[in-house]
Amino acid sequence: MPDLPWDVVVLGVPASVQGSSSRRRRWKAEVANAAQNAWPDNDSPLTHKVLATITFFHVDAPLDTDNMLKPIQDALNGIVYVDDAQITDIRAGVRDVKKPFRVFGLSEALAKGFMSGGPFVHIKIENPPDEQELP
Repeated sequence: MPDLPWDVVVLGVPASVQGSSSRRRRWKAEVANAAQNAWPDNDSPLTHKVLATITFFHVDAPLDTDNMLKPIQDALNGIVYVDDAQITDIRAGVRDVKKPFRVFGLSEALAKGFMSGGPFVHIKIENPPDEQELP
């Protein structure tokens, strides 16, 4: 089982759940391919509950966060987790990549996204918070 947190970056603009089915299929394939390449070799998908943080770093093309989530969650099924029903907590954000950021503990994946100079999605999977603690 891989160490958490685990993260990956997918370059480009995410497909919206409201977009065309062909665009969603292409985007889901891109997300799945990036996840598969970043997932540790020979590790099975996680079987426990997880927290997912998905942030779209855009260049003048913001999206509604709720519309970008489902295609990404679906694309990770069978690679990162068995089923996206395991996501008990989710954080989503949209940020302008041209703005300044303070980053602590920059991961290789996130550095790759910023170095691309274009839009990208950062996906981070972690252990969920204690269910008895309310947010």
